[in-house]
Amino acid sequence: GLSRPLLLLRRNKMSTPAWRQPVIVVPLQQVFPDLSEIKEFRSKVCIFNHDRTKLFDVVSPRYHVIQHAEAFDRVEEGLEAYFKKKVTSNIRTIDGGARFRAEFKLPMRPIKVGGSDVSEITMVMQNSYNRSLTFSAELGAFRLICSNGMKIGQSFGSIKARHVSGVEGWNILDAVDKMVLNAPRLKEVWQEWEGQWVQYEEAVELLNGQFPDKYLTPVLSEERYPRTKWQLYNDLTSFATHDVGSVRRRMEFDDRIASLFYGDAGIEGAELVD
Repeated sequence: GLSRPLLLLRRNKMSTPAWRQPVIVVPLQQVFPDLSEIKEFRSKVCIFNHDRTKLFDVVSPRYHVIQHAEAFDRVEEGLEAYFKKKVTSNIRTIDGGARFRAEFKLPMRPIKVGGSDVSEITMVMQNSYNRSLTFSAELGAFRLICSNGMKIGQSFGSIKARHVSGVEGWNILDAVDKMVLNAPRLKEVWQEWEGQWVQYEEAVELLNGQFPDKYLTPVLSEERYPRTKWQLYNDLTSFATHDVGSVRRRMEFDDRIASLFYGDAGIEGAELVD
């Protein structure tokens, strides 16, 4: 049988989530020697999962891989240092671990709209190994009355990093501070939306072609109009949260809704790496 140290090593490896396993970067010509004759491929590198059973991408050697675990730990540490308390998180991966999403519940005063419509403030972090997502962390919210998740998007501040450097130089605290200071403006925006009425024709113009018909048909039922902008926004976050079957589609819908509703807020994000 295996010695005790080897058993412990195997047990620890099995208990470690796949997203915490480091990816491996290997020269392409080492993996596919036949391609070394093609000039365009000679300097490329392959990004594999930890046991080299899945190829995530083929990239330039200048591309710096931001590991999911490394980025998550830096953001979590930054949030806990800023708030001086533990933060909870919910983690999802898709595409065999290529794409990563973490939602942190921020220990901030919830936002109340109207009498009892309460939303908790969150931070949504994402990263990828296949260039489908750049690293970013943006404000989000969780509406308690209907359990709708929301992604606010870059307009209320964001943490962004290009894949050209490591995480060592990230100034997380300053970036979090800007986002936290901007968060109270959400209440002002949502309260304004409560008083803005959207006619049926306006909703059709805004949403037509943005989402599949099976999600839009109930939202664009003419007898439901006029609706407030806040009601319409929550119609969309409701189907994105509860009716979408895949994490990939949920992420796409969250980004699209944020762009439609917060695209003109005009607050700059914080760029961590030039």
